[in-house]
Amino acid sequence: MSLLPTINEIAKASVLTDEHDLPALVGIHDRLRLLCAEMATSDLSIVTECLEHAAGLIEEIVHREAEDGAAALDMVRRGIEYAQQAVAADQEGRPLGEIGPSPYSGESRVPRPGEGIDSELLASWVTECGHTLAELETQVMAAASENTPEVLAEIRRRLHTFKGECGVLSLHAAQKLCHEAESCIDRCIAEGQALPVDAILSLVDWMRGYVAALSQNARAPVPDQSAVLAHFAPAPDHEAARPANATASVGKKAASSPSAIASEAQVQAAPSADDPTPVVLVADGDMKDNLNDFLCESREHIAGSEHALLELEKNPGDKELINTVFRAFHTIKGVAGFMNLSPIVSLAHSAEFLLDSARNDKVALNSQYLSIILKTCDLMGQMIRVFEGGIPPTNGQVKSLIEQLERAVNGDLSGSSTAMTRNIARKGDATAPACPAAPPSTTTTTRNIARKGDATAAADLAAAPPNVSGVKRADQTVKVSTGRMDVLVDMVGELVIAQQMVVQDPAVRGLHEQRLQRNLTMVGKIIRDLQEVSMSLRMVPVKATFQKMARLVRDVSAKAGKHIVLHTEGEDVELDRNVVEEIADPLVHMIRNSCDHGIETSDARRAAGKSETGNVHLRAFHSGGSIVIEIEDDGKGLDRARIIAKAIEKGIYTPDRPVADIPDSEVFNLIFLPGFSTAEKVTDLSGRGVGMDVVRRNIEALRGKVDIRSTAGKGTIFSMRLPLTMAIIDGMVVRVGKQRYVIPTLSIERSFRPQPKDLHTVVGKGEMAMVRGSLLPIYRLHHVLGHDQNDPNSRGDLLIVVETQGARACLAADEIIGQQQVVIKTLGQSTQSIRGVSGGAILGDGRVALILDIGGILSEATATPPAA
Repeated sequence: MSLLPTINEIAKASVLTDEHDLPALVGIHDRLRLLCAEMATSDLSIVTECLEHAAGLIEEIVHREAEDGAAALDMVRRGIEYAQQAVAADQEGRPLGEIGPSPYSGESRVPRPGEGIDSELLASWVTECGHTLAELETQVMAAASENTPEVLAEIRRRLHTFKGECGVLSLHAAQKLCHEAESCIDRCIAEGQALPVDAILSLVDWMRGYVAALSQNARAPVPDQSAVLAHFAPAPDHEAARPANATASVGKKAASSPSAIASEAQVQAAPSADDPTPVVLVADGDMKDNLNDFLCESREHIAGSEHALLELEKNPGDKELINTVFRAFHTIKGVAGFMNLSPIVSLAHSAEFLLDSARNDKVALNSQYLSIILKTCDLMGQMIRVFEGGIPPTNGQVKSLIEQLERAVNGDLSGSSTAMTRNIARKGDATAPACPAAPPSTTTTTRNIARKGDATAAADLAAAPPNVSGVKRADQTVKVSTGRMDVLVDMVGELVIAQQMVVQDPAVRGLHEQRLQRNLTMVGKIIRDLQEVSMSLRMVPVKATFQKMARLVRDVSAKAGKHIVLHTEGEDVELDRNVVEEIADPLVHMIRNSCDHGIETSDARRAAGKSETGNVHLRAFHSGGSIVIEIEDDGKGLDRARIIAKAIEKGIYTPDRPVADIPDSEVFNLIFLPGFSTAEKVTDLSGRGVGMDVVRRNIEALRGKVDIRSTAGKGTIFSMRLPLTMAIIDGMVVRVGKQRYVIPTLSIERSFRPQPKDLHTVVGKGEMAMVRGSLLPIYRLHHVLGHDQNDPNSRGDLLIVVETQGARACLAADEIIGQQQVVIKTLGQSTQSIRGVSGGAILGDGRVALILDIGGILSEATATPPAA
């Protein structure tokens, strides 16, 4: 619809509306804001300013700020009429000077989009956007396979919250796109259609670009949005069938800015101020994993707000303190809306509106105003504590406080004596947990503001049934910098080394005092428990990393002209945070490889008797003390002959035996060589011969290993075996000659000294040992590790049965010194490529022992010629 007809419709609606018809005014307001967003890049700045001013006047009418509502509405009509005349003149090529000055000339101008944005608020929002958009993207990808009305409604709710945040920041273009996406989803729900995944993802991508620009420049120009809007454009029959008041009803649901339209809970019917029923607070099921973070952050914001409010009593004109409180309520409102905690959203919105009025010098915050806001902090805190087993407030209490806040905006402080009452003096607060606690001065001063009038509120709370929410008491959560956490883990590691030095000191080992030994054992147990707890702090689930891969598969398959579905398993498996961060790039390379090289085109799959839809499985699971991450596709598999031919052609491989005798594992590992590629041509997906060599290098740097299994015509499996942690392992200290080594205990099955009858020599396989009915090869560590072959101390009469990735063998050593937890130390850049060694450890006597990588040792043993 062109500009002039749109303004004509708005003008008609304004004429048919009076100042008491709030829903209709809300609808007109939203249409004005959306129109201003459309005209953000237009040359008709005078029209945009005029419409912005008209929208601001409607806000004043709705919030009863206008002294004369009828006169204000008349000004709105005159402004819209002027916009009509200006647009018509522009389309006819006439100068705008012919229509005279704007009806708002000489009046205070309403800020244009982007003006007056709180820079800290914008910076905070930009920081949070990465997580918000990632969550939205994940949910949209999930909706592609589970397209239910509930899922669509959840996505719509997320967009609605995002739209409101954009409105607060006057990002009208982004607000408009979210609004159009909401309308599109409404149509899908009403007509039972599938979610337009491409459309929503295009919005996510647009938003990412815009947010990136805003992070560099708060006044960054709005990126072109025409392509995104085209995705959401309704079919012609939709507009024809749309009821006249549809826009108003949609607009009624939005609270687009602190000084904008009242929230849905306020416009629609709300509980009465004497409603004794307890507030029900239940977080959305999908968001319960984030509940602890929300509770902790909310407590921090409330504590910070109280401190700032008490400082405001001393410095009433300090705008930065007002901004601090405003940002706190805005953040709580945004996250609470995300979790569908409507009572918290409504209360925070009303407080935010009052604070915004103070920021704009419409209200001077005296002690009475501050008391009302402090009471809001109390009630907000009480609702937060419901999730920790606290007693919920009543609907009447919440409604009454919201009404007080609304009256306070207009300067009406009636009932402020009750508002000044501080609920923090209640008994229940004596044991209420905090994270972190408010500063002592804040708590002390706050309690001194309490009034006797709390007795009747207290009675209502005592009568309310506990735990109405039905949610079990939430754990406390605190934010800790990763730097501090890493230092803690390192210090615990040093503590382990120091404890081992004490225990293994000859002077201590020579003492046989029973009490001393008992105390040393107790200290050892405590340190071991401390180790486990400190290590758990670094463990995070792989879920977030896996979720990002869903979008990757979708985009790559679209570019390659294929239909591929990603299936994930084991998303709750936890890995060391450092490991999770490092595996993201290898995963991207391997999944792209599976989609581009592995999965065939639809025609090829049909010809092979397969479904046209390709499948990629991404799974994580525990195995032998390690974490295994597998990427499996049901494609054509790897072509042995082609891989060998390409490797020889590129001069990066020269076979030393007949091709038929080369094992699959050796052939498949050729794809990890630098510069190797079987692609016929270079595309934006693959074909440059880079990527897979980086994959292996990155994984091996993590003390991991990558393997490939492939069956022609059936598919390929890339398997990454990674350590659980990068810091501490349980190890068995063994002696080989004069040196000591650490073997991870999770790789050890058993150890024994064999009898002569257990030892055998097999032609072509060398020494072998009979272990519980199975013949296992024997690899002598003094030979594999390059020790002196004539060392009289190397008897090698102790066999240690090890297992890794399904392979079993016996390692011959001289002695087992003992089992202990060791702190892994890196050996430096120059020694990282040593096969069979994954790091070093400082033992109790201060000497260094190498930590053996069993997979590497077995590979090295099979490649090393047997001893003469």
